Amino acid sequence: MNVLIRGGTLLPMRDGAFDFPADLLVRGRTIDDIGTFEAPDGFEVIDASGCYVMPGLVQIHVHLVQTIFRGLAEDLPLLDWLRRRVWPLEAAHDELSLRASVRLGLLELLLGGTTTVLDMGTTHGGDIVAEELVRSGIRARFGQAMMDAGDGVPPRLLETTRASLDASAALRKRWDGQDAGRIGYAYAPRFALSCTRDLLESVAALAKMTSALVHTHTNESRDERELVERATGRSPVAYLAEVGLASERAIFAHGVHLDATELAELAATKTSIAHCPSSNLKLGSGIADVVALRGAGVTVGIGADGAACNNRLDGFEEVRLATLLSRALHGPGALTAGDALVMATREGARALRLDGEIGTLEAGKRADLVVLDAGLLAGPAGDAATRIVFGGGSRAIRHVFVDGQQLVRDGRAVRLDAAEIRARAAEELPGLVERARLT
Repeated sequence: MNVLIRGGTLLPMRDGAFDFPADLLVRGRTIDDIGTFEAPDGFEVIDASGCYVMPGLVQIHVHLVQTIFRGLAEDLPLLDWLRRRVWPLEAAHDELSLRASVRLGLLELLLGGTTTVLDMGTTHGGDIVAEELVRSGIRARFGQAMMDAGDGVPPRLLETTRASLDASAALRKRWDGQDAGRIGYAYAPRFALSCTRDLLESVAALAKMTSALVHTHTNESRDERELVERATGRSPVAYLAEVGLASERAIFAHGVHLDATELAELAATKTSIAHCPSSNLKLGSGIADVVALRGAGVTVGIGADGAACNNRLDGFEEVRLATLLSRALHGPGALTAGDALVMATREGARALRLDGEIGTLEAGKRADLVVLDAGLLAGPAGDAATRIVFGGGSRAIRHVFVDGQQLVRDGRAVRLDAAEIRARAAEELPGLVERARLT
């Protein structure tokens, strides 16, 4: 598409740049120019008067395969939540239920203004996830979960080390770089308790050799931390660094319970953290100290995690909670609304090593952006970031573009059939629950 987005207030998310009125020209996949323009021949004009225009949200930790589990894993701490609910449900997925879950999650993400995700699947069905990512139009890095050990892991999720590595290699070969780089592959060892040292060291070597991302969980709950220490004799971050996973290509989800040495290790290795405040609160895991992480020089992005532990995929709600929780720990102003939006855009792009392409509004970057109707945000006063973060950002989404393609128009999905997707998810759910035999 060639589009002129006219008359909006832009939030470019660049260093030292604040909101300002301007038009934005999109030519093909990229932002062509920012300024004041007459519509060139052949350009569609979108009236953005009374609207904010900003980069789309980048969520660096989601589980699309869990979207259909919403409401089925309540009031349990992390490890019980996994063993009694989430792992049995993942093991029970067939092709139809898995596809329905992924499509439902993608619909919700796009309608809420998220344009890029880092997704961790389960240990089967990676091609199904990839097919739906391609079809949806979203920008994504994804990986099939890797699990070759662990207490309480259902047989269908437990792999041999060799089979896990081979499956990821095959998926990477088939899907990495699809659609001009819109889709990419990331190795996804689930967490230290579900992976042997051999698997983790092999992933670290492959990631270094191929420059692939690594996506895993760590330091999420106190119980998990204690079990890792007992099993390895190391703190969780020290262990992941020892096996070679901590690096500038790594995104560690959560980072709730970190000691000072671990914080320094993350900074030294340039490992990024995905902050998932709703998930951490709902599972009772704790509050990640984002201010301390950022102060140490760690790149921190945001993620909704999965709908089984949230129960929403609303990136703007994660942004709001990130700043509120930081204020609870450190006082007002510790993490401003603008800071939190930067985490959800530019910093998320940096964590994914995509900051040269997305995360800010600049000429030459990919046209991944959202248009928000300011009239739908609570209250007319305040700067743009404050209005968006505290005024209900996702409910104001009018238009969404990824790679210059309009995926949401006037609040409705363009490529995805919302009614059909929701109906199919409801249709697949009873069979999934019956197969899972939850206790």
